[in-house]
Amino acid sequence: MSEAEKKDSGESKEAADTAGGVADYLATPKKKQKSYVIMATGGNVSEQDVSAIAKYIQGLGKQYMLARPKTPEELARQISRQIHLMILDDSFASRERLLKLVRFMKEKKAADGLPVLFLTREASAMTAAYRQELFAHQENDDYLDMKGIGSVELLARVKQSLEFRNRRRSRRFKVSVPVTFQFLGEDLWRKGKLVDVSLHGALLTSSENDLTFNLKSQIRLQVPVSEFFDPSEGEIFRLSGTVRRISITGASAGLSFEHVTERQMTLLTTFVTELAAKYATSHEINNAIITAPE
Repeated sequence: MSEAEKKDSGESKEAADTAGGVADYLATPKKKQKSYVIMATGGNVSEQDVSAIAKYIQGLGKQYMLARPKTPEELARQISRQIHLMILDDSFASRERLLKLVRFMKEKKAADGLPVLFLTREASAMTAAYRQELFAHQENDDYLDMKGIGSVELLARVKQSLEFRNRRRSRRFKVSVPVTFQFLGEDLWRKGKLVDVSLHGALLTSSENDLTFNLKSQIRLQVPVSEFFDPSEGEIFRLSGTVRRISITGASAGLSFEHVTERQMTLLTTFVTELAAKYATSHEINNAIITAPE
């Protein structure tokens, strides 16, 4: 074999080894990120109950890891983790500070959802403060009034929250908001209406009777928001979405919002909260925190 042939043969073997290595790497299952339960407690929960909850979670084996931050700063740092559930005693920090921190974390983790089980001994004050700060996030949050609650019931509620965390990521509110929208790849802007909206999606109808939506279509939305935002934010709120569901007639489309930036999520939270206050009945607003699933 000539030197040139040996060189070509060596290079071919090296390329094959490299390709094989890449194929093996791609075929190897990626290591799963650990899923955490975050428990931050104060004076509302006895040490005995805290120990019982910790023992239960740790007894689930490798399914969940338990983290127990001791300060609000430590709680904020948990945001880098994959969080399955947060159990938060509302005496862990001042209620106002705690709820603002939870809102910050929820906006950062918007794509995953961040369910919270609040433990309180002042249910009325807790729910009132929650409505002010976290109204738009109520679909996957719950609370437990610790007054008169025994250890067995507390542990049962924790188990329930662990099991049911994967419900709809955010509550939808029925609204009527005129918008303009555009299919990706088209120049034409069309008129439509949002008839329900949440932090993660909306139901869109078209003003054109003969228009039919198609699954997986990508849509740009322009929503007038001058009555909801400070003028410095502009008069139009722009969002992108993908059609995930269509009505049987094809005349309405369920959208999931895509590529939402942190700033957009902050504005979207304000928008949904303001819409909820405008369109919801007083009964809905007064019962803003969801109850545990049956």
